Amino acid sequence: MTPRQLIENLLAGKPADRVPFCPAVYEHKAALIGTTPSRMSRDAALFEQAIVREIEVYQPDMVVIGCDVYNVEAEAVGCKVRIFNSNDVPSICERIIAPGGDISRLRLPNPQADGRMPVNLEAGKRIQKRFGRERIIRGALSAPFSLACELAGPEQLLLALLDRPKWVAELLSFCAGVIRAYGKAFIERGLGVILFDSHASPPLVSPDLYKKIILPPTAEVIHYFRFDLGIPLVPYIMGGDTKILLDSMLETGTNNILCDYKSDLGYFVNYLKDEPVLVRANLDPYFLLTAPPDAIKARAREVLAVGRRHPRFMLGTGILPYDMPPEKVIAVRQVLAEES
Repeated sequence: MTPRQLIENLLAGKPADRVPFCPAVYEHKAALIGTTPSRMSRDAALFEQAIVREIEVYQPDMVVIGCDVYNVEAEAVGCKVRIFNSNDVPSICERIIAPGGDISRLRLPNPQADGRMPVNLEAGKRIQKRFGRERIIRGALSAPFSLACELAGPEQLLLALLDRPKWVAELLSFCAGVIRAYGKAFIERGLGVILFDSHASPPLVSPDLYKKIILPPTAEVIHYFRFDLGIPLVPYIMGGDTKILLDSMLETGTNNILCDYKSDLGYFVNYLKDEPVLVRANLDPYFLLTAPPDAIKARAREVLAVGRRHPRFMLGTGILPYDMPPEKVIAVRQVLAEES
C-alpha cells in the first residue's frame, strides 16, 4: 500500500496496514541539505532538493510545501520580511495595517508573481510531478485569522477582537480571499492544501470569540477547497490545547484535526471516535530533541496505544527545530514499522 493509498483508505473509513507518519518538517528540511531556511525559501530548486531529501530520510506519508508557513501570504500582501544568513526562520518585520485602518487599501496578491508565492508554487509543482502518484503533497496556507495576525500584529489583532470586532471581521474576509487565491494556485498544479491557524489557539482566543468571528471565514475557505474545488482532504491545524474548540473546529468542515502534544489525546480520541475526521497526534519536538532514541520509541508506543482507538489515527511531530538530529525522528518511524 502506497502512502497515498494509506491516507485514502483512512478517509474512506477502510482498513490501513499501518499508522501514517506525518512529521512537521519545515525549516528543518533546509538543514537536511546544509542550507539556511531563508535561502531555501527563496529558491525553488533548493526547496525541491530539501523536500526530496526529507522524503529520502524520513519517508513521511504526506508532504507539506512550506518553510515559514505564516509569512508567505503576508509578504505577498505587502508586509516586509526579515531574511537571515543564520539558521533563523524568515520573519515579519513590518506590518501593513493597524487596527481600524483602511482595509480597502489592501491589495489581493497575484500568486503567480508576488512575494515568495511563486517559489512555493514552483517547488510544489516539481514535487507533485516527482512524488504525487504515491504521496499526497499539500501547499501550506495560513488560515484567515492567522494571516490577519501577521498583517496587523498578533497582539494588536487580539485586542481588536474585543474593541473592533466588525473591523476584524472585515479584515478576515479580505484574508479569506487571499487564501482562496493562493490555495487555488496550488490546486491548479495538482497539489492539495493544508491550513494552519495556531494564532487562534486557546487561551489566546476564547471559544465564544472564535465561534462568532473566526469560524465563519475559516469555514468558508475550507468549504471552498473541499466542495467547490473538490479537494478530498483539507486539514485545519492548530497547535496548543484545543479541546475546548473541538465543536467549532468540526463546524469548519475540516476532515483532519490535530491533537498537539500539549493536549489530551485520550480526550480527542473519545470525543472524535465517531467523526469522519483524521486525527493526528504530535510528539513534543523538545522531547525528541533531548531524549535518547530508546526513550523516544517508548513514548511513541505510548501515544500509539491511545491513538489507535481512533479508526483514522496518524502520528506526527510538532515543528522540528532546524538542528534536530535525524536519528531522533527516524526512531519514531521505526516504531510505526515495527507496530504495523
